[in-house]
Parts: sequence; C-alpha cells; structure tokens
Amino acid sequence: MNFLLIITYGYVAVAAIMIFFIIRDRRKPELFFARHRRLSVLCLSILVLGIFLAFYSTLVEPFILKTTKVELNDNKLQHQIKIAFVSDIQVGQWKKSDWVKKIVKKIIANDPDIVILGGDLIDNEGTFEDESEYLEPLANLVSRYPVYYVLGNHEYGIGGHIIDKPEKHTGDRSLILADRMREMGIALLKNNIVCPEINNQKICLFGIDDIWKNKQPDFSELNNWDEDKPLIFITHNPDGILSYPANFAYPTLTLAGHTHGGQIWIPLWGPLAGAQTILENSYYRGMNYYNGSPIYISVGAGESGAPLRLFAIPEVVIITLDPNLK
Repeated sequence: MNFLLIITYGYVAVAAIMIFFIIRDRRKPELFFARHRRLSVLCLSILVLGIFLAFYSTLVEPFILKTTKVELNDNKLQHQIKIAFVSDIQVGQWKKSDWVKKIVKKIIANDPDIVILGGDLIDNEGTFEDESEYLEPLANLVSRYPVYYVLGNHEYGIGGHIIDKPEKHTGDRSLILADRMREMGIALLKNNIVCPEINNQKICLFGIDDIWKNKQPDFSELNNWDEDKPLIFITHNPDGILSYPANFAYPTLTLAGHTHGGQIWIPLWGPLAGAQTILENSYYRGMNYYNGSPIYISVGAGESGAPLRLFAIPEVVIITLDPNLK
C-alpha cells in the first residue's frame, strides 16, 4: 500500500482509539478529561475533523470532477472560441478507463471548439502495464473536435525527487503513449506550432516538450507564427513560461498543469508538498499573469503519489476567448 495511505489510515486508527479513551475518561470524575471537559471537547472535535478529512480526501474529493469556466477577451478573433483543457489525468494505478469516460462526458457536455491535453496523461510510477490503454475513451472526442496534447514528466518516468538521477527514473513511456494517441488521431505538440481553422478563423497552438526532460525547449518554429493570430502556448510545467523567448510577443494565453493545485492544499498555508517549480505558489492554480500575459494552471484530473486530494478538486477547464468581452 502507498506510504501516504498508510499514514492517512494509520491516523484514522490512532484517532479512533484516542476518541474511545477520551469518551471513556470523561465518565470518571477523577480522570484528566473529566476534570477538563472543555479541553476534551476540543480534542474530540479535532480528532473527528481529522477522520472526516482523511476519508473525504481519499474516498470523495479525488472522484469529483468539476467544470471550471474562464472567459478572456481576445481582440485578434472575429468569433468566440471555446477551449477544453485537461491536464494530469495520470491513468494507471489509481484511475482507469471509467475516469477517462467521465472526463470525456464532461467535455462533450460543454461542447468546446477544441480540446487540449496538458501532459502527464499516464502515471508511469513503476508498473509494467501499458497504462495508455486506459486513455482509449479519448477517441470519442476526435470525431467531434480537434484534439492536441503535450508530454509531461510522467510520460518520461521523471519524478521531482529524481530529476537528476536517471538511474532511478521509472522508464520512458513517451513513445508508447505517442503510438496510442496517434492511433486515436490525437496530435502531439512537441516544440512545434499548428494553426487550425476554428469558426472560420485561425488560432495557433505552440506546445513544448516537458522541461524536466529537455531543459531548453526549441522555440524555432515560433518563427512561423503570424503575430496577428492568437497564440495558445502549452507547457506541462508552468515553469516553461520562463523559457519563452523575449523576441516574440507573449502568448494570448498559456496553459499548464503539473502542480495538481498542490493536490493537498492547506488553507492559509498552500501546498502540503511542493511540485518543485521555480514560479512561486501563486502560480499553483487558476488564472495568473506573467509579464502581463495570462497563464492558467490547472489542478489536473488525476493524482500523483497517492489517491489523495484536499481542497484541489479535479477539473475540466473550459476557456472562452471572446472578442466582445470588455
């Protein structure tokens, strides 16, 4: 069993025992918790809350899938464009085809014009199965919308604690994933630009390879970008924006994932464990700005390390670019 799960359910077991003894001691006037009843109520409240959060974070929140809607003004467009963005599905040990079907259903219900997948589509944390087979439900999107994706660090088997230790990487599965996605008709963006026509207008997409695999992305194809057209820059890791070349105009929008929104987010504190990004914690989730250019960082749809989420509900992001917004 995963170490974090052992800690979580170990806490539940210990807390349950402590609750039993506190309640028992409250019945005997000579014992500590009987003489300090207010303290006993406080301790019981904390222990019960901890048990509730332990079960909620493992059995409830990871299986909620919300729709996050964002609107941005874009004067380079003539007509509205709706983008569905999903990152960090990480199918494998914890989530499989049924979860991907749920994501696909959510996307179709929002009827976007284009779908973008932000990397870490498979978990790849040491298993020997072909996890890419769990992504097959994505094929149901291809007949409806253009679908593109970028690679993340998990496709390459690179975890945050072993970035510079190749001997500990869990294996490069990027080619296996790429074959599966190609069979489904989903196009890879790997340091290249595409400019599909959507709603009788062109929008350009430029996606880079994962920066933990290739620390210096190749931006040469940006020379093919007509800056009169909107540009969506896709980088699995939000730190990819730090490599964006200064001799080009900044993107209309940058899309990123990787952080899982902290996965376990402590109010007034932030992420319980860091995603080892250079950008500060304000870039862990939601809409932010870098050099005046909007960057949306998704909390993702899957989990890393353990099937735990707290105050970081999995999401499908629907971003509307609208020339008529003020």
